[in-house]
Amino acid sequence: MARRSAIFPLRRGPGAWLCAALLALFAGPCQARGQGTVSVLPVQGLRFGTLSIGIPTVVSPLDGSRRASVELLGSGHVTITFELPSGLSAAKGGPLLPLRFNGTDGRVTFPKSGRMLVFDPAAPVSFNLPPGQGAATVWLGGSAEPGPRQPPGAYSASITVNVVVANPAT
Repeated sequence: MARRSAIFPLRRGPGAWLCAALLALFAGPCQARGQGTVSVLPVQGLRFGTLSIGIPTVVSPLDGSRRASVELLGSGHVTITFELPSGLSAAKGGPLLPLRFNGTDGRVTFPKSGRMLVFDPAAPVSFNLPPGQGAATVWLGGSAEPGPRQPPGAYSASITVNVVVANPAT
């Protein structure tokens, strides 16, 4: 899967603010690896927005304006894994802006049934997309933890989402 990231400058001056974004956006729709028929459609990247030095910022997977969101359409047994960065990197080198993903930062929703699956994005998650009802939305939240001496600058990182689908007939 292709990856995209965004860079936002940090504001300078008294009470300097940090602005960072971690985007889980992809180049476009693609077929998941495997024998099933599932399309993976990027919807939105994970957005931390403006951060204050020394103050952690949490983005809930339920926060519709800032969470990452990916749509899955099709059928089969789906397994998703994330390659999660340990932090946002400064554009000109320097220290990382630490990131944390906890055991409830992942969600899978199934629009036709209203069911929701909570998962740890650090571990694989598997579920079935039945033929004729095959749609799911994957949401990802996380935390950015700028230190009290976090230098201003532009920070970015990428997340890779791996989707493997088994044929629904197997």
